[in-house]
Amino acid sequence: MSFFHFINCFALSFAPYFIVYKYSGINEYSSVWKCLNAAVGYLLTQLAKLLILATFFPALDGDGFSILPEFLKSCADIVDVIGLHLLLTNFLAGKGEVRIVVGGLGWGFAHSVAHRLVLLWVGARGTAFSWRWIQTSLDSSSDLLLIVSLACLTWMITRSPNKAIIVPVLAMCTFSTFVYQTVQHTFSLYGWSLLAFRAAYSLATALLTVVVYSANRSSTARKID
Repeated sequence: MSFFHFINCFALSFAPYFIVYKYSGINEYSSVWKCLNAAVGYLLTQLAKLLILATFFPALDGDGFSILPEFLKSCADIVDVIGLHLLLTNFLAGKGEVRIVVGGLGWGFAHSVAHRLVLLWVGARGTAFSWRWIQTSLDSSSDLLLIVSLACLTWMITRSPNKAIIVPVLAMCTFSTFVYQTVQHTFSLYGWSLLAFRAAYSLATALLTVVVYSANRSSTARKID
């Protein structure tokens, strides 16, 4: 029974990535290797981020939650934006829309593997059933929305004259972990309530990204006309 629970959690965590790959149309561009390149880019970026955290914030890993130290640690997430920008610009080819989806999909898949696979293998295969692993698996879809939005905004930030409307939404994506931690400790959100907040935050960010992307396309089209 525990093995089937692990399979269910595994499917909830990683099936959304397969669905997006299958039905977004990027499979027509033979993008499996491109997604793998994005996954490797994620791993290298996280290594760089870990080195930065270990070098500049070695004393901020104590017990409890403090807003200023956690915010300073979250500033290291800017490395994700830099790494994703380098990946989209220099290591992925094709139209902008294809780069965004491929980069976000590969990056998000690697993020989900790094943060969930071992936890699910160890925890979901336990003899005692726990909703925690279902919640962890469902949270993967929220991360996918957020990371694809991050890829889209990162792609636009150096190519759009409308940076004033891109930067705030990009900051929402970049500092999402800090927002989650702050809300969790301030309002004591755990379990399903925290999962619902993360899903709502990711959905709001994705909708804002669509609005920003549409506004940018409309502005570009008017200039061409």
